[in-house]
Amino acid sequence: MKAAVWHGVKDIRVEDVELKPHKDNEVVIKVAWAGICGSDLHEYLEGPVFIPVDHTDELTGGHAPLTMGHEFSGVIQEVGSNVTKFKTGDHVSVNPTITHHDTPDDIDVYDGYSFIGLSNDGGFTALVNVPEENLYQLPKDFPLELAATIEPTAVAVQAVKEGNLKFGETVAIFGAGPIGVLVAAAAKAAGATKSFRLIYQKFD
Repeated sequence: MKAAVWHGVKDIRVEDVELKPHKDNEVVIKVAWAGICGSDLHEYLEGPVFIPVDHTDELTGGHAPLTMGHEFSGVIQEVGSNVTKFKTGDHVSVNPTITHHDTPDDIDVYDGYSFIGLSNDGGFTALVNVPEENLYQLPKDFPLELAATIEPTAVAVQAVKEGNLKFGETVAIFGAGPIGVLVAAAAKAAGATKSFRLIYQKFD
């Protein structure tokens, strides 16, 4: 199958790859839609940033070269023997963050973290293995195209939460890229009466 594989700075190749055998706690997802994140652009232009090159990532076991892509949705094609919450045919979105934790209620993203698609193989391909705990099940009538934006939308929602937005406040947003637009939507949903999206152009 074809995949967009990071080999080095300004060196991403679309090439034929083989899907690795999935682990017992993983599912195989047929990717429907994938987004390009600013983090992907940084890896291309300036990397490696997160991508492990001279070592194996301790959380994912991944290392370069690897298939990029961490904003994606799809349909489950196969399930591992220990998977209990999902089945073949389920529509899913992916939480790409992998962290140290003993229980689901004890997640600390600051105690070591990695990303599907940056620390191991991700969604810029046809099929990808993803741990069960990194999946969110979707209604069958929820558009998979929109589902690929759930991860960046979560970034916007978290920004509004950490900003302690109060109902009726006015919000200024610097930058009207995808995250800026999503922050505006999240702020409006949280009760902002006005939002201003400010675009700055850098001149040499």
